[in-house]
Amino acid sequence: MVGVITQGVHMRHYEIVFLVHPDQSDQTKTIISKLSAIVTDNKGIVHRSENIGNRKLAYPIQDQFKACYGLLNIECNQVAIDEIKTSFKFNDSIIRDLVLNAKKGHTETSALLNQTKEDSEKESYEEEKQRKYQEEKAAKEAQYKKRESLAAEKVAAEETQAPSEETQAPSEEGKTEK
Repeated sequence: MVGVITQGVHMRHYEIVFLVHPDQSDQTKTIISKLSAIVTDNKGIVHRSENIGNRKLAYPIQDQFKACYGLLNIECNQVAIDEIKTSFKFNDSIIRDLVLNAKKGHTETSALLNQTKEDSEKESYEEEKQRKYQEEKAAKEAQYKKRESLAAEKVAAEETQAPSEETQAPSEEGKTEK
């Protein structure tokens, strides 16, 4: 079944993906809520809305190598879709958008969001591993410097405690034979 007819209006399923400029990624939630409002105002249903977050792009778009991804799965009429496309056209923070017909409404989390979560967990694990390595390295360096300073203090203490050679034995020049 492609769509549902509700009160004489043909409702279809759509999947909408849009990319927000990375400098304006804080606007992604606002855009998602605005699009959801457009759908519900036109008697549609939002099945899934996700702020996927920043991801690396396959190729640069407008000299950007990353973008913030947004995803919506909706069921609505053509009027709502036209309004959404118009809002994309006049929003400068959106660098790309894609509106696709879908056969059904998807409610489970997207594979892209799952992958983003896994990647962030891997990154945080690697960052934690790097932080621990740096801490261990700093501790070893501090221990090495401490040993060096103790050795230097020991040498300095021995030099000040041991009488100098001049005071131990009288010089040969100072002796006169009688």
